[in-house]
Amino acid sequence: MNEFTDETMQNGLKALITGDYDPEEINWENMRVNTFEEEGVMTYDKGLVITLPDGSEYQITIIRSR
Repeated sequence: MNEFTDETMQNGLKALITGDYDPEEINWENMRVNTFEEEGVMTYDKGLVITLPDGSEYQITIIRSR
């Protein structure tokens, strides 16, 4: 896997959501995705915790703005 940066995560998630995903560009294999609740994150917010194979972790909080 190439070095995974914050920008890689941002652009990769955008591509997945919009359907413009190129599996050759970003390798999503071996990532673990759990909800905040499953991970025991102490918050009332909803969100996801994405853990990469190297142990780095990203949290995505879901907040309705309107």
